[in-house]
Amino acid sequence: MARYEVNRLIQDMSKKEGLIGRVIDTPSDVFEEYGLTSPERAALLEGTPQALASIGVHPILQMQYLMYKNPEMATHVSIKDYAAMSKGGA
Repeated sequence: MARYEVNRLIQDMSKKEGLIGRVIDTPSDVFEEYGLTSPERAALLEGTPQALASIGVHPILQMQYLMYKNPEMATHVSIKDYAAMSKGGA
């Protein structure tokens, strides 16, 4: 299970105006504000399902994070596709 700080950041991205843009433009600053560890920062920067899973991010929060950073993903990936991606397939 991901640490609270990682979960809070991903959830805050939908609640705090401008946070998505800040994560995209100046992720180091945001990660510092949330007190993320080096492995957490690296996984969020990599932003793959496998990287997010490696730090224990729940699959639903993984999908949210990836869609916040890449909104067009929602039009190309189904839940079934995502499940395969997170296991290293598809």
